[in-house]
Amino acid sequence: MTGVDLRQILSKNIKSLRSQRSLSQVELAEKADISIPFLSNIERSIKWPHPETLVKIAKALDVEVYTLFQEKMLQQPAIVINTLNQFKKDISVSLHKTVNEAIANSIKIISSHCIDNT
Repeated sequence: MTGVDLRQILSKNIKSLRSQRSLSQVELAEKADISIPFLSNIERSIKWPHPETLVKIAKALDVEVYTLFQEKMLQQPAIVINTLNQFKKDISVSLHKTVNEAIANSIKIISSHCIDNT
């Protein structure tokens, strides 16, 4: 493996992880406290980041630094991510509906007790 290979692995992994987290370059650059052009250059294998910058990028992506250099990084297929996001939405909607029904039923019960006791 050459230095060029390592730089390409790094750029591919940063792009992939950023995409998996639905982050734009702007958002990742802000989270990592680096400039957008610098992040773009890293993702295009043009620039090589300082170790402290690698730490910032890894932290912003919520991974360990070594993950950025894994040649065969385990990548979540888009379909799995989309399915999990849809599942999250479905659970949220269902939970919201259940809570609203519970509150409405509680109000009915309390109201009936208040009316009966007067």
